[in-house]
Order: sequence, then C-alpha cells, then structure tokens
Amino acid sequence: MGRIARSWQLIKSSWAVLKQDKELAILPLISGVVISIVSASFIFGFGLHKNPESLQTENWLPIFLFYVVSYTIAFFFQAALVAGAMQRLNGGDPTLGSSLAAASRRFPALLLWGVIAGTVGLLLRAIEERSALVGKLVAGLLGVAWSLATFFMVPVLVMEDKPVGASFKHSFAIFKKTWGETVAGNLGMGLIFLLALVPVALLCWLLVSAGLVLPAMIVGVLGFIVMMVVQGALQGIYLASVYRFATSGVVAPGFDRELLLGAFREKTK
Repeated sequence: MGRIARSWQLIKSSWAVLKQDKELAILPLISGVVISIVSASFIFGFGLHKNPESLQTENWLPIFLFYVVSYTIAFFFQAALVAGAMQRLNGGDPTLGSSLAAASRRFPALLLWGVIAGTVGLLLRAIEERSALVGKLVAGLLGVAWSLATFFMVPVLVMEDKPVGASFKHSFAIFKKTWGETVAGNLGMGLIFLLALVPVALLCWLLVSAGLVLPAMIVGVLGFIVMMVVQGALQGIYLASVYRFATSGVVAPGFDRELLLGAFREKTK
C-alpha cells in the first residue's frame, strides 16, 4: 500500500508538469496511431495474420522488420516526450516542435537502437517458441533483465551526445547503482491506471446489459485510448524526472525529494 501511495504521489507530480504542457500528451497518441498503422500493414501486407504466432523461416524477416520499425517509432516519440519534459523541468517552455526536433537530432542513434532492440526481441521470441517450459521461463527472465538494463536508454540517447554503445553502458550503470525501485514505482503507476479502467469496464457492462452494444464499444475504446495516452505521457515525465535526479542530483520542480529517493534508492555497501 505504501508503494501504491508513493506511485499516486508521483502521478500527481507528473500530472502537474503535464498540465503545463498538455501538448506532450499528443506524442504517445501519435506513437500509438502510427504503430497501429504499421502493425496492420505488416500483418496483412506480409500475410502474418494467417499464422501470427509461428516464427517460420518464411516470415522471420518481416517479423524482424516489424520489430525494428515499431521499436524505432516507440523510441522516437518517447525520446520526444522525454526531451519536452526535460525542457520543462529545466525551466523552459517546450512545444511539439521543439520536442520532435530534439528526437530528430538523435534519430540515427534511435534507429540503430531500434535495430538492436528488434534483434534482441526476435532472438528472445525464437528461444521462447522453440523451447520447452524451462526455455520459455529463461527467455522471460532474459527479457526482464534486458528491459531493466535498458530502462534509461531513451533518456540517455536523447539527452546525451553519446554513441549507442556508450549510451547502453551509461543506462545500465544508472540502473545498476540502484535497487530498482524506479521500476517498482513505474509498475505501481501501471497498477493505478489498470484500476482506473475498472469504472470504464463497469460502464461498458451496464451499457451492454441495457442492449446498447455500439455505445458500449465506443465508450470502451475511447476510455482505453485516453487512459493509455495519459499513462504514456505521465510515465515519460516520470522517467525524465528520475533520470534528471539520477544524473545530476537535482530534484525536478513539483517533485518531492523523499519520493524520488524512494523511487531511486542508492545501494548500500
């Protein structure tokens, strides 16, 4: 309960930043729309809908390309969101243009990181698909370890002029010197948003019970989209604030120092 309460405070702090720059919420929306279009193009363009779960010889290349493209799109818009949030936290006044420009300047690095992430994703999927239960568990653990090691990769890439290799080392170093409470806080934020979907689901159920299926579908889709957009924006702001605190020791305006210390606790010797 303490972690959920702390996550709620972090959400409110991130919300206070988002209220000053509401246009930042457009970035996760654009990202979701573009990735959805790309997904549909690959699924139907390459016939992946016929056997979407199987990683066969004839479809590994389009699946790999899909991973690379979708990861790159996600990284690009997350980088723009982080850059905009960092500009606000540093006392500036970000716009969509300035946020996208910051991400565009680092697009080659983000693209390369998309290729690397796509390769790792394909390898993990291959291990999971062609292994027994133990292999699937190992693949799952490797995926979690990879996510943790690269937790700060996008902020490092967009905010620091370093090659991808050096950025990976720095991202891992930032995470390694902590207990990983940052991730726990992020998961806590996800849990809160999941609970926030309960009223939407209940409203949809009431509408279906009343025979209003189409309105229920509209409410469900719109509610889910709004929740995911807001969650994506707040998590990006939270990630930027924690990265800023981790690399400079400076507490972002609107954030409580004790909350950040709890979300990013130094290891004790």
